[in-house]
Amino acid sequence: MSDRINGMNRKNPPAVSLVSLCLGLVLWALEGRAASGQHQEFLWVVTNRSATVYLLGSIHALRPLDYPLSAILDEAFAEARRVVFEIKYDELNSPLGLSYISSRSVYPNGETIQQHVSAETYQLLKNYQTETGASLNETHRPWYALALISNQEVKRLGYSDLLGVDRHYYDRAKAADKPILALETAAFQIDLLADVPAAEQENELRNLLSDRNGFGRGLNELVTTWKDGNLANLTQIIDKDRSQNPAAYARIFTDRNSRWLPQIEAWLKEETVTLVIVGAGHFVGDDSVVNLLRRKGHVVRQLPLLPTRLLGVARLGDGSAELNFDVIPGHHYAVESSEDFRNWKSVHEFVSSASTKSFLDVSARGQSHRVYRLKNLDEIVRP
Repeated sequence: MSDRINGMNRKNPPAVSLVSLCLGLVLWALEGRAASGQHQEFLWVVTNRSATVYLLGSIHALRPLDYPLSAILDEAFAEARRVVFEIKYDELNSPLGLSYISSRSVYPNGETIQQHVSAETYQLLKNYQTETGASLNETHRPWYALALISNQEVKRLGYSDLLGVDRHYYDRAKAADKPILALETAAFQIDLLADVPAAEQENELRNLLSDRNGFGRGLNELVTTWKDGNLANLTQIIDKDRSQNPAAYARIFTDRNSRWLPQIEAWLKEETVTLVIVGAGHFVGDDSVVNLLRRKGHVVRQLPLLPTRLLGVARLGDGSAELNFDVIPGHHYAVESSEDFRNWKSVHEFVSSASTKSFLDVSARGQSHRVYRLKNLDEIVRP
């Protein structure tokens, strides 16, 4: 990644923005936002001496109109000496991979899905076939019927998994002869779906068949969230899924994030640049890959680096100070104050829910001068 990004050094960007309140509220800021309206991407960077690991959160299906992708994603790909994905797609689509899918996706001995799901679910399935003209194999298990129908709905909405961020860079990595690594095998991911309890498989299939419009709204919201770099909104979406089905969340996110962590840390010990591309949901939430790395002492920064900007400050009639900051939604901040630039104390902490934040410092009453700094706690190593 070029060190030109936002005019800052990539490896040592400031995590703290300072503003001064003194001499009748003469104010100045050491940092300014790079460009009005610029947002951060689902892209993080971790460095360790001569090693760099980029973490790119993928959306698995996009439309032609969603391209080109942000230039900063292409820069990370260009700098990478190797690219890591959840699986190798060539393995999934190989004769061995397709044979394994077949072995896990159909019932044995001529059994049919009608024998294993409720009459309500089966009728919804038949209605779907009538309405769409889709041809589904009666011997398919619910998890595979769900996968096929989901893919058809994705296409109906104008999206394609072949245009997903991961597939886009997978194809580019092959064309550029970049080494391709995988965190998991294709068989592992197939088992991850096929081993879901039968009742849960049926429930997910029934939910999709009974509310296809809701599926479309959810997909559109997810894509918009990803394109906008809306970390807070994706966190809410993932948290909702976790509250509705904690076991599924643990299988899909918590357990896999923990398994991936040692490998990512190993790459941080090698003198090269690695780009890791997995679903964006793995990088948000308390047990995300990003937070797991931070808990191990690594500094993980979201890109592009957007320093905080002071929008305005006013001394109120009672002597308190009102400050307004331009902040990054979803990030955790601390406002600290000092009278001498040496001794600092925290006066306020908050998690930003919007791009601007107001803070009233009543402790400024009676002070002739005061200096403030705003720390992005998400960019500071915590034990």
